[in-house]
Amino acid sequence: MMVLRKRGFTLVELLVVIAIIGILVALLLPAVQAAREAGRRMQCGNNLHQLAIAAQNYHDTFRAFPSGFILPNKVLWSGMLLPQLEQNTIYDSLNFSASWASGPNAAACATLLSVFRCPSAPVAEHTNVQGIVDRVPCTYLACATGLMPNESGPPPVAGGANMDGIFFLNSRVKLRDILDGTSSTVAIGEALFDTDVRGIDHGGTVHIVDHWYIGSPLIYAAEVSESVGSTAVPVNRIFDQSAFIDEKELCFSSRHPGGAQVSFADGHVAMIAATIDAAVWSALGTRATGEAAQVPSN
Repeated sequence: MMVLRKRGFTLVELLVVIAIIGILVALLLPAVQAAREAGRRMQCGNNLHQLAIAAQNYHDTFRAFPSGFILPNKVLWSGMLLPQLEQNTIYDSLNFSASWASGPNAAACATLLSVFRCPSAPVAEHTNVQGIVDRVPCTYLACATGLMPNESGPPPVAGGANMDGIFFLNSRVKLRDILDGTSSTVAIGEALFDTDVRGIDHGGTVHIVDHWYIGSPLIYAAEVSESVGSTAVPVNRIFDQSAFIDEKELCFSSRHPGGAQVSFADGHVAMIAATIDAAVWSALGTRATGEAAQVPSN
């Protein structure tokens, strides 16, 4: 009677199989990472669309877009949009006559709201800063100007009164004021939060790249980039080691490959390439300077 022996894998064959599996995994990993990034980019674009629509709804109610930030109470455009983002409870808790570093105001600034954060941005959920415990960083800025690349030094500076964009100090820009067209005027865009990026501004003060939402104790003076940005600064300027700190703070930027996403005053969202012509990018940030800027297609 013959006994059939089962043949197993030899060591060489096993190593070959493991090597093939390793190669397949190595080939698939970039595709998986690309798919995940595509999903994150889509979510970020959805956030920007929601913010733009909220700004339009605010305009429908108050006959103007919200201010980039308001003095003296130091509430930001993002804080004014809370009811339009179905965050009435947080908005109703705010005390515009009180400090942002304590009580319900500080609690609001410490509440994680995903609509104000790009999922591709490598940033902590909470941090203790400016007297606010567990404050939540923001990765979106409203556009104040297409002409001013600095927030410090002699005026005019980005975010000050009477800027050429939509959102700035105590602004009340109306749709009828956007003479360049709502489909070619930037409203809100991505901006990286990175406190490891720092430098000395025109006033000799060390600044970091930080952005916040709802309200801020230090907004204004040389700190408008906590809330607003500028298309006078190239996209992704934060990655340029030679760039001035004001430019790094005011630029629209992201971790998405190739550029950063922005929403326009009409609500649509577009990816702006880091290689966009500087004059075109500048024109997209102004509301009524007469340029016929063509919005790049994705």
